[in-house]
Amino acid sequence: MNYIDRKDIPSEYKWRLTDIYPNEAAWEEELAQAQSGAQKMKSYQGRLGENQETLRAGLRLFESLEKRLERVYMYAKLNLDVDNSDAKYQAMHDRTLGVLFQIQETTSFIVPELTAIPPETLREWVNSDQSLADFRHMIDDVIRSRKHVLSAREEQLMAMVAPALEGLDGAFSMLESVDLKLGEITDEKGEQVTLTHGLFGKLRDSSDRRVRADSFEAMHKAFAGMGNTIASLYAGSVRSDLFHAKARGYQSCLDKAMFGDNLPPSIYTGLIEAVRAHLPAYRRYLELRRRILGVDKLHIYDTYVPIVELPQREYTYEQACDMVREHLAPLGRDYLRDLDKLLAGGWVDVYETPGKATGAYATGVYGVHPYMLLNFVGNLSDVFTLAHEAGHCMHTYYSDTQPYMNKDYPIFLAEIASTVNENILMRGMIGACDVSTPDGRLEKAYLLNRFLEEFKGTVFRQTMFAEFELKVHEMAERGEPLTGETLCEVYGGLLGDYFGPDVEIDDYMRWEWARIPHFYRAFYVFKYATGFSAASAITGMLTQQGTVERYLDFLKAGGSDYPAETLKRAGVGLTTPQPVNQALKEFESLLNQFEQLLGQ
Repeated sequence: MNYIDRKDIPSEYKWRLTDIYPNEAAWEEELAQAQSGAQKMKSYQGRLGENQETLRAGLRLFESLEKRLERVYMYAKLNLDVDNSDAKYQAMHDRTLGVLFQIQETTSFIVPELTAIPPETLREWVNSDQSLADFRHMIDDVIRSRKHVLSAREEQLMAMVAPALEGLDGAFSMLESVDLKLGEITDEKGEQVTLTHGLFGKLRDSSDRRVRADSFEAMHKAFAGMGNTIASLYAGSVRSDLFHAKARGYQSCLDKAMFGDNLPPSIYTGLIEAVRAHLPAYRRYLELRRRILGVDKLHIYDTYVPIVELPQREYTYEQACDMVREHLAPLGRDYLRDLDKLLAGGWVDVYETPGKATGAYATGVYGVHPYMLLNFVGNLSDVFTLAHEAGHCMHTYYSDTQPYMNKDYPIFLAEIASTVNENILMRGMIGACDVSTPDGRLEKAYLLNRFLEEFKGTVFRQTMFAEFELKVHEMAERGEPLTGETLCEVYGGLLGDYFGPDVEIDDYMRWEWARIPHFYRAFYVFKYATGFSAASAITGMLTQQGTVERYLDFLKAGGSDYPAETLKRAGVGLTTPQPVNQALKEFESLLNQFEQLLGQ
């Protein structure tokens, strides 16, 4: 359904933020309490190493302050994300960020002081005091990170400079969702429509090639028109990454990004090498797509449309929820019971409206529940998005059984639960096809196409993004300029490498990097590809006895251990190339099935 005004949307399709605070006055009160807590925190500066009791009291106060800050920040952010043009919520969000940066500055002494305590003393205090057990992983990580921790004064300065170096993603978000106009195009019905990010996702699947071409051109030329501004924003973000890496003594930006998860940079570069080695299979799929579409030359705007035609299907949000419930049954009764809580209403904001944040995401507020943002328009992609974000939400829901300091699962693991859900949904729908009938064979071919597209988008495409990020950060490390033209040169080269010589790269596609918001979280996108590989391994094991229990144990682990160790709970070892290569071989197997089904 399309809504012009948010007030017209029934309450069951909007998230219920009164679960966080009953009103804005309560938010104001807790914001003030957070500031007051920060003042109390100052009394522990220079004292954390005095004795076990002082350490315990200081860390408990810090924990309570972090909880309070999370609630305050998320309330402001979630209110703003449903209408980025609302001046009141812009102000609330900015005030929250101001307090957040102040408190980060105030608490910046904690890690240097913990670092100054002899490791053997820290471990003795933690091991002999049950009330400090919640902080064991945090303290182990501090000990591991000692060489990258600065002095108390330097850490304070790093916290003070953070507002100047961060927030570029917010500027990009405002530009993308509020200020940037994407123009109008003529749709399949010959009607003029205003292009939005949500509508673009629908039009790129259009069977009308002219519509696909027009929507791609309009979208990317709109960003190219702001190319110099966006290049400046992104260059600033990269230089911020470089500053933090150099200031803390890391060998490179990549080294710093991987260090937090206690993983070697070789996992990142190994992914790129593995995917590049399987590019012939990817190009084989693209050539198959060209033949089925019957075009002389494939363009990138031809790489999203389903190449197996089915009657146009639209899904209500309720139908999407029912499909997700049905196909996630392999995850067990307990999982489905908790999933129903998510879908019952109040936890999900469903429909697109003007000013709302684009795309979809899941987040959570500790002690409350997860929240999910959608821009649901009713195509099959939206059904898979719902399953995907539900995976994130359930991961958050189960992780919140951990003590607060251990509840945040590492970003490296963040895409696994979401991708497991998508894979289960896809395999379930494929398995339900009756291949003894023409309609069943057609539907199976359609779904195999979508599964191949998931591989394409999550493994091949995200790895290309990951290689772009690596190249750009290496340019910054060498002191090379990051301009619109140099960034387009790098991105255009990668498009040619990945798509190959048989795909026409329209010149405006060189600007695609300019519309990717994930680039403002450096070295994040590769985790989609690695997560997909781990999820593929987990999904393949779900029929084995005990696998569901191990998987739920993985979800409940939160951030209580390093990613590689947490993954072992689910039976996956991602420090080796095996899961990535296994996933890429599955892509080739699915491609073989697809070709056989189509008689190609």
